[in-house]
Amino acid sequence: MATYWHFTKSDEFENKISEIKQKFEDCSLIEADLIVKNEGAFVRIENKEDAEKILLHNTVIIYGENIADGYEKAINEFDFSQAVFVSAESKTADIEKKLISGVHGAKECHFVVIQPV
Repeated sequence: MATYWHFTKSDEFENKISEIKQKFEDCSLIEADLIVKNEGAFVRIENKEDAEKILLHNTVIIYGENIADGYEKAINEFDFSQAVFVSAESKTADIEKKLISGVHGAKECHFVVIQPV
């Protein structure tokens, strides 16, 4: 599967989320505390439901407004106490180099970056 990046203005956010959700049956939506542009997002895990949104759905949509330009800068500014860094869909490969997506989480990730109007 794949990882997709979407950039949308705040007034078009709801339409963008609806557009993505319509394409998938098993989809979850979770807000990121910090998005590292074109690399991934820090998502706070505070309860079982938060973990399930990332791990138990085929497609996860991660959205947010707080954007860091690079991973190194984000590390210095973010509290890691209860968060995970989601960078792409879950993948693994065996010794025969057979690649499998969605092993420990989503098969597909969509990052929606909300930009100010």
